[in-house]
Amino acid sequence: MTLEELLVIIVAIALVTLVLYVSGALVSQDWSMTFPYLVRVLIVAVLLVFVIPVFRDAASEFDLGELGVLLAFVLLIIAVRFLVIEELSVSDDWLAAIVVSFLAVVLFYVIEAVARVFDIALVSLF
Repeated sequence: MTLEELLVIIVAIALVTLVLYVSGALVSQDWSMTFPYLVRVLIVAVLLVFVIPVFRDAASEFDLGELGVLLAFVLLIIAVRFLVIEELSVSDDWLAAIVVSFLAVVLFYVIEAVARVFDIALVSLF
């Protein structure tokens, strides 16, 4: 692994952390960040940066099309529910996990569209 690849992974983890924080803050309407919440969001971000490409590659290896991305989204919902939502004050945990995950995916696609305009390949990790 070269220094550039390591830097791209670190930037991707930071970007995913920011997106998950914004998604959680929009759902819970609480923009405060405690250290335990930061650690939980970082764990989910690391999980996403390393697991989504694995699911995508495994699905393409078995000719399953976009099933790998769907499985990664389900994994995102489960990880958000059990790691991130525990720190947020919401009334329905599963609904909040689904909405946070959906908002995160939408923000990922917005970031990807902006990156294409500027010809940046950073978000190809997502």
